[in-house]
Formats: sequence, C-alpha cells, structure tokens
Amino acid sequence: MTSHHPTAQIPPPPPPPPDFSGENQKPPDIQSVRTLVTIINHHMQTILENQKALTLKCTSKLKIKAQEFFEFSEHSAVSNLYWGIVNADSASQSKCPNQRSIKLDDSEKMLQVPASLDENGITMGIPNSYLLCSSYFYLSVVEFLRGDTWQVALHFLQAVSVSPGLVCGEFAPGISRSLLPLLLVDISGCDDVMTVGGDVMVGGDDVIMMRWMARRYKPWLMYYRIMSGVGDFRDMGNRGTTTTNVFRRSKSLEPQNSYEHTSGFLRIDTNHNNLMQPLNSQESITNGVEDEQIASYSKKTKTKVRSNIKCLKDILTESEPESNASSVEDDAFPDQSQHTIIQKTATKKIRRKSSRIQKSSSCRTELVHLQQQQNDDKEEEYRYTFEITKIHELLNSKSGPKYPLLKDVILDQLLIAISSSKEAKVIRTSMSILSTIVTSNRSLLEDVKRKGLQLYDLATALKRNKVHEAVTLIYLINPSPLEIKTLELLPCLVEVVCSYYKMDLNLASIMPTPPAASLMIIEVLVTAFDCETNNLHLSEISSRRVISRLVKIPRKDNLEEFISLAAVLVECMRFDGNCRRYIYEFSEVGNFVSLLWSNEKRATNIALEFFNELSKMPRSSSIGLLEEIRKQGSVNNMCALFLLTQNSEPEYRLLAANLLLQLEVLEDTFAKCMYREEAANALLESLTCDESSSTQALSAFILSNLGGTYSWTGEAYTTAWLVKKTVLPSANHMNLIKNYDFLDQSMQDGGIDLWCSKIGQRMLQIGEPVFRALEKGLNCKSKRVSRDCLIAISWLGCEIVKSSDEVRNSACEIVLCSIEQFVHPGFELEERLLACLCIYNYTSGRGMKRIISLSEGVRESLRRLSNVTWMAEELLKVADYYQPNKWRISCVHSQILEAGSKCNGAVTALIYYKGLLCSGYTDGSIKVWDIKGQRATLVQEIKEHKKTVTCFALYEHGNCFLSGSSDKTIKMWQMIQKNFECIEVITTKESIRSIDSWGESIFATTQSNKLKVVDASRKAKDVFKNKRVKCLNLTQGKVYAGCTDSSIQELMIVNNRHQEMKPPSKSWMQNKPINSVSVYKDWLYSASLTVDGSKVKDWRRGNKPQISIMPERGASVLAMEVVEDFIYLNCSTSSSSIQIWLRGTQQRVGRLSGGSKITSMLTANDMVLCGTEKGVIKGWIPL
Repeated sequence: MTSHHPTAQIPPPPPPPPDFSGENQKPPDIQSVRTLVTIINHHMQTILENQKALTLKCTSKLKIKAQEFFEFSEHSAVSNLYWGIVNADSASQSKCPNQRSIKLDDSEKMLQVPASLDENGITMGIPNSYLLCSSYFYLSVVEFLRGDTWQVALHFLQAVSVSPGLVCGEFAPGISRSLLPLLLVDISGCDDVMTVGGDVMVGGDDVIMMRWMARRYKPWLMYYRIMSGVGDFRDMGNRGTTTTNVFRRSKSLEPQNSYEHTSGFLRIDTNHNNLMQPLNSQESITNGVEDEQIASYSKKTKTKVRSNIKCLKDILTESEPESNASSVEDDAFPDQSQHTIIQKTATKKIRRKSSRIQKSSSCRTELVHLQQQQNDDKEEEYRYTFEITKIHELLNSKSGPKYPLLKDVILDQLLIAISSSKEAKVIRTSMSILSTIVTSNRSLLEDVKRKGLQLYDLATALKRNKVHEAVTLIYLINPSPLEIKTLELLPCLVEVVCSYYKMDLNLASIMPTPPAASLMIIEVLVTAFDCETNNLHLSEISSRRVISRLVKIPRKDNLEEFISLAAVLVECMRFDGNCRRYIYEFSEVGNFVSLLWSNEKRATNIALEFFNELSKMPRSSSIGLLEEIRKQGSVNNMCALFLLTQNSEPEYRLLAANLLLQLEVLEDTFAKCMYREEAANALLESLTCDESSSTQALSAFILSNLGGTYSWTGEAYTTAWLVKKTVLPSANHMNLIKNYDFLDQSMQDGGIDLWCSKIGQRMLQIGEPVFRALEKGLNCKSKRVSRDCLIAISWLGCEIVKSSDEVRNSACEIVLCSIEQFVHPGFELEERLLACLCIYNYTSGRGMKRIISLSEGVRESLRRLSNVTWMAEELLKVADYYQPNKWRISCVHSQILEAGSKCNGAVTALIYYKGLLCSGYTDGSIKVWDIKGQRATLVQEIKEHKKTVTCFALYEHGNCFLSGSSDKTIKMWQMIQKNFECIEVITTKESIRSIDSWGESIFATTQSNKLKVVDASRKAKDVFKNKRVKCLNLTQGKVYAGCTDSSIQELMIVNNRHQEMKPPSKSWMQNKPINSVSVYKDWLYSASLTVDGSKVKDWRRGNKPQISIMPERGASVLAMEVVEDFIYLNCSTSSSSIQIWLRGTQQRVGRLSGGSKITSMLTANDMVLCGTEKGVIKGWIPL
C-alpha cells in the first residue's frame, strides 16, 4: 500500500480500510481458538496486577459520587456500572471464598443492567457505547476472578466488538500486539501488512483488526465449547460452569443494538449460525459428533441445508446497511459449494431488482412488482422457518448430552431476538421459528416461559413493529382472558385479520397462522367477559370490511378455526343485526355444515347457533340459505339434525328441530314425515313443559316465527306481516305498535305467503297436538310465551282457512276461548289485532255461527276495534246477523299508568312514535317512555329545545315525528339504532302552538294565530291569510282549522281549494274561539264554549250541528279527544280533571282526576292519557 504524507494545508485522505472478509479463509481450528483464549487470559492477568489504575480508568468518566444507595431511576444504568466495578475490585481483594463469590455474583447482576442499553443512545451525557464496552470488559474481569477462562474470552471479544478503540487504547493496551502472530497465521494469504512507527499493523489500523478478530472468533469459540464439552477445557483452568448456565447468562448480556447486533436476531445468528450448520468432512472436533444418523440426515437434506444457508445469507445481506456489508462473515459458511449457491442467489436478486427498475416507468407496474417482491420475501421467511425447524427436529430426535445444549442455544437466540431486536423482519422470522417449534412440541412451552418470554414483549412487537407472527406465540402461550384484555390487542388483531396473507407452503398446516391465532383470541375477547365489555369489543369487528376477511381465515378441515369463526360470527350477529347481511354475502355455507357432522359437542352446538342466527333474515334469503345447506347433502344433513334432535341438550335440541323442520319443507314430498314429526314433537314438548322457562320461551319463539319472516337486523317481523293483513288505516295506529318499520323491504317479500302455506300444511298434518300445545302456551304465566303462541296461532290461521271444516272446527274448539282475552283494552294494539285476525280465520265458513258464543265484553272490544280494522267490523256484522244485540257500554275507567316527575316542569305535549310514548316539557326536554302494562320505563331523555315543547306530530314522509316549540323552531326526529336523534331543524319567525303534516308539507299555528305551511324546500307561507287560526286537524288530505271568530275553515291540500264549513259568529254575539277540532270516522267535532258535532257533509251544507254539548255554563273547552264510545273534555273551570261524555247519547258519565292542572291530552288504543303541570303522566282504560 502506498503511504501518503500530510501537508501543512490539506490533510491527506485516510487510506481505504483493508478487506478482512476472509472469503477464502477456512474456519479457525480448535487450536487457534485455544490460543486466543490463552492470550486473552494472560493479558487479563497482566492488567489486573494494577487493578486500582484500571478501576480509576473505567470510573473516571462516570461522574458518580460514592454513596451507599441509589434510587432506581435514570441513573440506574450508570450507578449499576459503577458499583459493579467497585464490587469486582472488592472481590479481587477479598480473602474469604464465600464473600468473594457473593460479591462476584452481585457485580455480575449490576453489570448486566448497563449491558442491555441501546448502543446508539446517551445516558447522563455518557455515550452508551462507553457504558456497554465497560460493562462487558468488567464482566470478563468477573469471569477471570471466577476462573472461567473461555467466558473471559467471550466477554472480552464482546467488549472489543462494541468499542475496539476503547479496549485497545485504555483498558487493555498492547493486546493487539499480543494477538498479531495469531492474526498473521489466520490470514496468511493477506499481503496488506505494513509497519507504522515501529508497530506492525494489518491494514494500517489495529481497531479494524480487533473488530474483525472479535467477529471471526467469538462464534467459533462458543461453538467449540459446546461441541467439545466443558470437561475438555478443564486443563485450561475452567471452573466447570455448565454450558446451559453460560448461555442463560449470556442471553441477558447481549446488547440491544451494537456493531455486532445491528440486525437483532439475524445478526446474532450470523455470529452463531454455525452452531446450527453441519461440520465439514475434514473437521474432526470430538468423537461421536458425526455419527451415522447425522451423516444420513445430511446426505438426505443436503439441498435443504444449503437452501437454509442461502436464505440466511440473503436475509442477512438484505437486512444490513451497505456500510456494514463486510460485517457479514462468510467464514460461517465453510462449504465452497454453499458459497457458490450464495453467489448465484445474489446474482438472481440483482437481476430481479434490475428488471424491476427497468419496468418502473409505470406507477402501476412498479406497485405490482413491489407486491411481488413482498410476497417473495414472505415466502423466503417461511422457508427459512421450515428449515430451521427441521434442524431442531433433528436435534430433538438425537440422544446425548450435547444435543439438548444445542436446542437451548437455538431457543436462547430466538428469545434474544424477540426481546431486543429493533428489526421487524428479524423479530418476525424469530417468532415464526419459535411458534413452529412450540407447535410441534408443546412441552417446550414451559421452557420458553421459564427462559423469560414475556407477553409484553410479544404485544410490543405486534403493536410497534407490526410483527403479526407475535399473535401466534401469544395464542400458544394461552394467557387468561384478563391478561389478553390487559394487553389491549384488539386493534392490532383486526389489522392482522384485514392484512390476511394466503400461504401456499406446507408450514401453514403445522401451526396456527397469525390471522387464525387472531381469530381465536378475538373469540375470547367477545365471549369471556360481561355483556358491556363483550359489546365494546364487538363494536370494533362488526363491520363489512372485517367480516369479509374473518370468513376467509380458517383453513380447510381445521375444525378449531371454524369453531372459533362460527362463535365470533354468532356474537357479531347478536350485537349488530346488520352483520347478518355481510356474513350471508361472504361466508361459504359448506364449511359450517361440516361442523354439524362432527363428533365434537362444541362443534355441533356452535353450528346450530350459527345457522339459527343466520336464518333470522327476510324469508326469501332464508330460503336461499336452506337451499345452500341442502346442496351440501340433504340426506346427511337431515340425518345429522335428526340425531342432534334426539341426543342434544334441551336448548340445542330445539335449535336442531327448528333447522330440521325448515329443511324438510324444501322436500317435494311428505315421505320424510319421520323427520318432521320428530322435530315438531321436540318443539311441542318443550312448549308444554313448565319445568324450564328458558326452553319453553325458546320453543314458543321458534314456533311464532316458523311461518313468518325477519328483517335483515334479525328482528322478528312475523307480527308486523300479520298486522299488515288487518289493514291499519293511519300512521297514528301504526306508531302504536313497537319495534316495527312497516316500510321495511322485508315486508315486501313475496316469498312469505308461499312459505307460510308450505310450513302451515306440514304443521296441520300433525293435527290436534299442535293446537293443544299452543293453547297451553296461551295461558302461560309468561307474557312473552303467551304472546308468541298467539303469533303462531295467527300465522297457522292463514293456512287453516284453506283446510277442511273438520280441521278448522277442531282447532277453533281448542283455541278460541283462550284467544278472546287478547281482544280487550289493556293489551298491546298488535295483540288485539292478532286476536281479531285469529277469530276471523278460525270462525270462517261454517264456523261463523261460533261468533254468537262470544261474550258481550268481546263484542264491545271488537266494536272499539272497528275503527282500526275492517275485520272487527265484519265480525260484528255477522254477530248482529245471527243474534242482534243492544249494546251496553261500560263507562267505568280504570287507571293503569302513572309516571313522571317534577324535574322538567309541566307535560305540554304527548305522542306515540314507534310504539313508544314521547312527552314534551316546559323546560324544552323530551322524554321517551316504554309502556308495558302498568309500568312506564324511561328509555331516553333529550334536551334540544331551548324553550317549552308545545306540540308533536307525525311526519310520514320521512318516517319521523316533529316537535314544535316556543323557541321558534320545528325539529324533526328519527329513531336511529333505537335512539332518537334530531335530523333536521326548521327555523320559524314565531313560536309554534300546534303542528301537523301531510306528505312533505308541514302545517303549524303560531303564537299570533297564523296558519303557516312549510313545503319541501322549507319555505313558509300563510294559509287563510284573513283568519286568525287557533287550532287545526289534518285528516285524509284535508286541513280543518278552528278560528278565533268561531269559524271552521277547510283546505283541500291536493288542489288548494278553500271552503268555510262554519261561518263566524255575529259581531254582536259573544266571541267563541274554536279551541279544538277532532275528526272521527265521518264526523267533525269542534269545541269552544260548547261541543258541536255533525257529519262532515252536513257541515259543508251549513246545517245545524246534530249534537251540541255544554259541559259547564260559562266554561270553555280547552282540549277534546273523541273515540268510539266517548268524548273526553278538559274545561277551564275544572282544569285538573277530564269529563267523560257518551258520544252516542251526549250524556256525561264520569270524571277522571289528573291531580293537578292538565296541560296535555292524548287517546290511543282505547286508552286516554293526560299530562299535568306537575310533570306527571296518567292513563286510564275503559273496562
């Protein structure tokens, strides 16, 4: 090499570093390693002759004052180093062996703390490289004092690899001169040797030389020690430390990031990968190492081993920065043929990269190639995992003391990489290897835990480094549900699921894939906790995106994965019914059908739950699902369900019966009646058994919807489908029924009637036992069971109309008496309508004569329903035809409801919406109540208005309801996911007093007695400009307005035609403003000082009212409600009570006390409700 002399102006550039790669060098033999150990220990003895000076050198930069105690804080690393050095110095001077041993152990523990620092950082102003180098150097001192000469050399070489300049310049000056002869022998082919200043140097820099020697000799030093056994070195002064202990100690001492460990595990593996490689045939280290079995394995797997070396070399090369490329030691690959393979692989990689660059003219093409490259990298990692696993299996199959040590080395290095590496690729590969090893031998799991594998490290790798393989290890460790919850892994698990990577390698069948492990952990998170916690977790996975990926995760024929998937999907459907649509769209039914054939109880149970939950969708889609199940093997499926119906637990017996009964309907003939009878008997037996309320309720629910339908959200819509047959005339009636959207698309499903007919025929084939069981259910104490039985009888009635008189009469004889009770006021409107539908169907044809046996109370209830359904009116006509009846009206009212409090002021408005009672208050709040019998439960409280809520109205166009307020706003409300939300605010110029709607138009009266109409564009204009409107009523497209001059105005909305139905009073007469207008059937009623009523056509003709009631002399009527039999009035002179008047005879028959001033009134489902100024809501029904 040419020497450059510096000039005064420009310093010469430094010479290029010599190449110490040693590509053509053979691995150092055991004698060279022994020589290295001897030289290092001899030099260490020389250094320790003046240990005080050495201690002063090491502690001079620590800036730590001597004190007896240090807090564990940011000073801990520096303080532990300081006291570790002091304890080592004290141990060397101690004469007591026990005390000496204790101090050396303490020193080692303290020195391990700074040895785990990140090399590139700074601690208390001191570079971490200084602290790391000092720690390892003094660890070698500790081992020297213990007498373990080989461990001395290991720690010394580790210190050199961190900072060779510090070791050669300060701690061990002259060491490079002592090692030079060994170096010259090792690189005898190197001609780059020169002398500078009397010192012989290789490459011109002893720092580079020392670093190279450390990297070259350390792995071989460890290798020879293990393969030769500790006993072979006792002549060199070893103290007999076991190899296992040595490596347990060294595990905790490996730095997280140093020159030698810049790539985490894979870089460590560069130092130790030869521990996993077969020896050359020329090398003979110990007797018995290369026995016949190893030779045979090497011969059979020569190609795989070479592939292993190639993959490892490639990963190492790609993971290193260019400046450190030479640090990858090719001496670790002694076989020349293997080296050739590496060169060929590198050439292929270069060509592939060059080809990719040439094709990068298009962004799309570049992305495709990038994806291909990522896939290649993943496959390469999986192959590497496969090959290392095979090596571990080989060691596992061997007997002898050395092979467990080699297996421990593999596990130790894997754990070091997982806990300390910064490279995601390294951690991923390490975890993949460890997962595969543990999967094939679960007994190693305890060893891995004992060696210090922490869930926190795995969770950190998953969260920060996106190492998906960590999920597999977490699953294999099998932590408790609470531990899984504490790790807060769910977002990461969802990410793993959504970034699913399809593997074609055989490795996929060995262990759970990361997505599969994620799936099984998700199952724990959504099933193992309380309802609130489970729902919180379910909210993160119940989306179309996640579900579409979840269903693709389980591998074919992997039972556990399909069980976990089914369990998760069942919980998703129960949490959010919309998931049902996604699952039906993306899942393959055949995979879940196979669970029904399993011999494992858990598999069959979860399969039954899955299909019963999934089938809760619109009938046409449900039939499609049944067809898909049938395609998987009709006979086998029905046979499996038949056996499950006979042998399962009660709950799952019913689920199997439900599925079996529906599948049997798809058969064209009645030949398989055995299956039908078994399934029906299972349902009917549970229904009539009072011992288990849960199975009784489940059987009643199944029977109630067997012939009906569901919405996509999983809500049973059989009741809504049946009620729709009774033809509800108005939105007010529809909104008295809970939980149903009559505009839902499932209600338009044309397949319901055909299905109901088919399933009904099969149930009627069973005959009388069906109705006996349903009749018993009708009289059950559980209202839920009796209601479901009523629904079942109702849909069976749709088919029994077509059956013979004998069957219909038999059924009517059994169930009619029990059905009558549901017609009376006090039951929900849908129950009353279903009872009316049943009576109509079961008494059809010749059975009409049975109507005469109905009691007077039933007839009266039917008469009150005649305004709601035509069926009640038809039944009354038939009853009057056979037995004319002079109606006796019961005027007795019974209070059934009292709810509310004084907190929000007076109740100023009432309305039913979606079956829930809404009340408005003077403080601007709105409360939502669920009325069940005599109980009112507060569901929601909203406060959006700033002033009094004065009125409510339904808005059919948007399936919403409106609230008007004194704050000059109209707000539009809609039920979204069972919560009321304001979806629109309409601002007005005046306070709103009353409100109603037709189509998209909103009509409102204001504080100044103006009638405004707000159109679809939300522009307002006056109606009846010359009139002062006090109240309004909107019916069948007509607006009836009561004015302050006692006139009544009519507006035809369609053609905007205006007509005065009642003229104003004369100017000399007493002014009588119209305070309320009501329309009942074809009658119009007005209330001022008197209540006047006539048919609408008579009002138009100007005829005098047919009825006129004066409630109290001098008192004006403030509010009025009209129903079939009664007129309810609230007057100014008795504002705390409601007067009851017979509509037909105009007689006052009673009074209802509100307890305080009544501020609002409403009639619904034969019930009269009022709100008072004290915030109380009261309700009564006529008996």
